[in-house]
Amino acid sequence: MNLEELYGRHGENLHRYLVFKLGSAEDAEDVLQETFCRFARYTVRWKLVRDPRNFVFRVARNEANRFLRRALGRREGEAMIVGGAGREGFAAVFTAPDEPSLALLLRLADGLPAEQKEVVFLKVFEGLTFKEIGSVCGVSANTAASRYRYGIAKLREAREGKK
Repeated sequence: MNLEELYGRHGENLHRYLVFKLGSAEDAEDVLQETFCRFARYTVRWKLVRDPRNFVFRVARNEANRFLRRALGRREGEAMIVGGAGREGFAAVFTAPDEPSLALLLRLADGLPAEQKEVVFLKVFEGLTFKEIGSVCGVSANTAASRYRYGIAKLREAREGKK
């Protein structure tokens, strides 16, 4: 698969994910460009990749984490990676939704812990399986599923006002 095909298939989704992860469209564009530069250097490795979608999200996540470490300094960058980098979270990706229930969901989702928020984003908006999410985030599929369940439960509680 050449870079043009790769971008055509995954570019928009990766950009949306990076905006979510970084909280900035401008930073997401920079990291997306760096991600595709890295893909260009992986010409031999592509033959070994079994699941290109999973691989591109993993590389984009790693590039986003590198960006945060560089931009914010080592200690602050690590805290942002673990504690949630997105300054805007879901709202940065989905602005001004027309549907009031979607607007409420996005506000509630921003209150989730970073790990749960990322898993919910990848599952609901990108359609990744728990196995794929686990691979992208560097955790087991069971951990990804557990984070998703806890995140959804917290969203239900918050929606019902039981917080």
